[in-house]
Amino acid sequence: MILLWTKFLICAGGILFTGYNLSKSGDILAEKLGLSKGLVGFVFLSMATAFPELITSISAITIAKSSDLAAGNALGSVYLNLMIIALLDIVQGKGPMLLKVKQNNILYAGLTLISLGVISLSIILRSEFNIYWGIGNFGLDSLILLIIYFLGLWIIFQFEKKNEKEKEKKLFYKEIYLKSALFRFSLSFIAIVFLGMWLASLGKDIAKEMLWSETLVGTIFLALTTSLPELAVSLTAFKFAVDMAIGNILGANFLDIAILPICDIFFLKGQLLGYISIANLITTSLAMILTSIVIVSLIYRSRKSFLGMGWGVIAMLTTFALGSYLLVAIAK
Repeated sequence: MILLWTKFLICAGGILFTGYNLSKSGDILAEKLGLSKGLVGFVFLSMATAFPELITSISAITIAKSSDLAAGNALGSVYLNLMIIALLDIVQGKGPMLLKVKQNNILYAGLTLISLGVISLSIILRSEFNIYWGIGNFGLDSLILLIIYFLGLWIIFQFEKKNEKEKEKKLFYKEIYLKSALFRFSLSFIAIVFLGMWLASLGKDIAKEMLWSETLVGTIFLALTTSLPELAVSLTAFKFAVDMAIGNILGANFLDIAILPICDIFFLKGQLLGYISIANLITTSLAMILTSIVIVSLIYRSRKSFLGMGWGVIAMLTTFALGSYLLVAIAK
């Protein structure tokens, strides 16, 4: 057991180191390609950090044969990732952090909120009204989630193209060539994907050793371990640009939701969302509340703070504390 925890700590340390390099490379690419740092975080960094959730959820379907473990990991990651925003605010300790975040991120959060709403509605329709629309074993809800994801990416790129018109961009990496930046980013991307997959595997082994329940493992511990890459990358990206850090979190959440329809393809027993516990509705609802708080904070932009934190973050921490207690109480 000690060896298992030692491997876990070594892997987590590797993710922190690689996360720094990935964030630095992302900052360089944003400058070289003329992209906004929020977009780099939302699309490119999030793909690397969300990959462990994808692999873990697919493994839960194909190996563990557990729809709840797969859904709990994906939805639990969305829920836990949002708390990284609160953590970043606590770390910087200079008043409401979301004041420094561009309102472009409202679009990112809004798309995630729509997807969470589709999942919540689907769970209710399937569990309470026995509605199972779909194409064979592939649910209509999964198809809608995929459409929202790809349409959302198109909308985001169009929005960024139309609105990213900064007048005088300061160049900080004149001496670095684009080819070198791409190579460094690719190397860090691959490294954090494999480290994240190893971490997820170690997380499952630890959960088995600790004899925790399947629901608790999927929604809390497994989601927590697979969210560590997001935490590492967001903390290091914060050093370069707050928008890149927030973009990584919201982008990873949007991608985590798209994991469910991918899992539906591998779930041969039937339509995935028809086989998950209604308890997942609690996780989805909590994620919707936290995402809504982020959106309200970005629109209202209050300068008031308490103990160095914005009131939006205080609301998120309160929601998280109560929600986590509820999740653990139900999982017992």
